[in-house]
Amino acid sequence: MVFQDWSTAEIVTFFMVLMRMGTLVAVMPIFGDKVIPVTVKILLSLALSLAMFPMLIGNGWISTDQGTVYLNDLSVFIGTVTQEVLVGLTLGFAAQLVFHTITAAGDFIGQFVGLNTASSFDPHLQSQTALMGQILSTLGMLAFLAMDGHLMLVKTIADSFHWIGIGQFSVGDSFKTEMIRMTTNVMSFGLQLAAPVAMAMMFLNIVYGVLAKTLPQLNVLTLSMSVSLFVGLIVLNLSYPAIHSGMIGLFQGAFEDLTGLMRTMKKGA
Repeated sequence: MVFQDWSTAEIVTFFMVLMRMGTLVAVMPIFGDKVIPVTVKILLSLALSLAMFPMLIGNGWISTDQGTVYLNDLSVFIGTVTQEVLVGLTLGFAAQLVFHTITAAGDFIGQFVGLNTASSFDPHLQSQTALMGQILSTLGMLAFLAMDGHLMLVKTIADSFHWIGIGQFSVGDSFKTEMIRMTTNVMSFGLQLAAPVAMAMMFLNIVYGVLAKTLPQLNVLTLSMSVSLFVGLIVLNLSYPAIHSGMIGLFQGAFEDLTGLMRTMKKGA
C-alpha cells in the first residue's frame, strides 16, 4: 500500500488509526515515558500506524468505507476522533496500572524499613518519589522488557481494533466494574509483593517490644533504625526471586485484564 496512491477515504481512516495509536503511545508504559522526547513518540506512533494499517484492513477490523462517512458529516468526524482518543487514554491508563502496583510495593517496603523519608527526583514521573519505589519500578521495567512485554503491548494495541472498531467505543456497567477492579488491585497486589519484607518487619518489631521490656536501659528506638534497614534489605535481597516471579505474573495478568477491558468497551457489550 503506497501512501501517495491512497484515496481521501483511506487517508481519513488512517487518521483515525493514528489518533488511537498516538494517544496510546503518549500514555502507555515504556513508550510513553516522560524522558522520551515528543518527536520520538510522534514518529513511533506514525511508524506503528503505517505498519498496522494494511493488516487491520486485511483482517477486516477496519474499513476504508468509514472514511467516506466521516468526510460527509463533520459531527461524526469529530465524535469519532474523540472516541479514538478516549480509547487510547483508557487503554494507556489501564496498562500503566501494573507499574503503579510495583511502585506502590516499593513505597510499602520503604515505609517498613524506614526509608519512607528518602526520596529523589524521578525523571519518569517528573517529581520527587520514594527511593525504594524507584528501585522496584526500574527492576519491574527491566523484567517487562526481558519477557518481551513491549512486543506483547504492541500486539495488544493491534488487537484493540478487533475488539473496539473505529467509532465503536462505549461505557457500560461492565466497563465501570472492570476499571474499579483493576484500580483496586493496585494496592492489594502491591501489598502482596511487599509481603516478605512486611512479615520480617512484623517479627522484628515483636523482638523490639520484648527487648524494650526486658532491657529498659536499651535505646530500642535508636537501635531499630539501623537494624530495620539492614534486616529489610537482606530480606528484600533473599526474597527478590519470588518478587520477580510475582512481577511476571502481574504483567501476564495485566495483558489478560486489558483484553477483558477491551471486550467491555465495545458498543453493545
